[in-house]
Amino acid sequence: MEQGLIDASKYQISIHSLDSRFSDLKNNVNSEFRIRNPTPLKNIIRVRLASVELPLVEHAFSAAKGNDTFSVRVGTTVNRFIQSTHLLAGNYTAASLVNAVELLLKDISTSFTCTLNSITGFVTISNPVTPFILDFSSLVPDVANRPTHWGLGYYLGFRESLVSSVFINTLTQSYYTAVGTSIINVQATPYYLLQLKCPDEVINVTHRLNNETHVDAFAKLVLKDNYYQLQFDDGSNLLRKEYTFLSPVTIPFFQVSILDPWGKLVNMLDADWSLTLEVTEIVNSKTFADISKGYARN
Repeated sequence: MEQGLIDASKYQISIHSLDSRFSDLKNNVNSEFRIRNPTPLKNIIRVRLASVELPLVEHAFSAAKGNDTFSVRVGTTVNRFIQSTHLLAGNYTAASLVNAVELLLKDISTSFTCTLNSITGFVTISNPVTPFILDFSSLVPDVANRPTHWGLGYYLGFRESLVSSVFINTLTQSYYTAVGTSIINVQATPYYLLQLKCPDEVINVTHRLNNETHVDAFAKLVLKDNYYQLQFDDGSNLLRKEYTFLSPVTIPFFQVSILDPWGKLVNMLDADWSLTLEVTEIVNSKTFADISKGYARN
């Protein structure tokens, strides 16, 4: 909102630029930081997120996300699962992820192949010599218990965490194979959640999770570009990113956090990011008294 659109005798708008490079306090991956105002902002009635400048740098596949490992049982030996090595943490194209999985499989048996059908988007894992069982369950319990995105296999397009190979016999060849039932997914997350404390948490968004749980946030940030691109949210998507307080408040600092869709702090890999907050101050004593009186507690 522009200053010219409101009564300047009652309200004053100010802009506050917050940059993690100049934070007073931050966590070790820079997804949460605090900036103390030079002097406490008093009589604030409204706060609005005007812009966010955020590099999309988190790794889509990592041990912390619980989607970088799988186990294989080769042949008919009961309960003999061989734990594969971890995928290198990072971001992949569909082709590079399939190649990385194949290399891990070949460490177990050189007969394995992992291929991607460019038309269907389905991944196929095959072994011409022996049957196999894939266990895609995440090693992170919270991830393994999800109904979706429960491990590497889900991203590869498999919708069961335990996958047994099927024997195929044709006139020209025979082999054991397992084919995904959905497309491979290596896309960047489409959104983040931004939390704001100043000093109390400002709740403007309710984000529903599994098992009737939820995460509170101040704003939902829609991400438009892919990995390693700088994301700009300037409010053009029309999602509401402002909050009006019931009564005037004092703001000694701004503390902001970036969460992923599961409500976990994003690993920003210590990359810096910034945002702009617009605050509206009551500058008229009568207006302050009227608003305070209207919402005063009995």
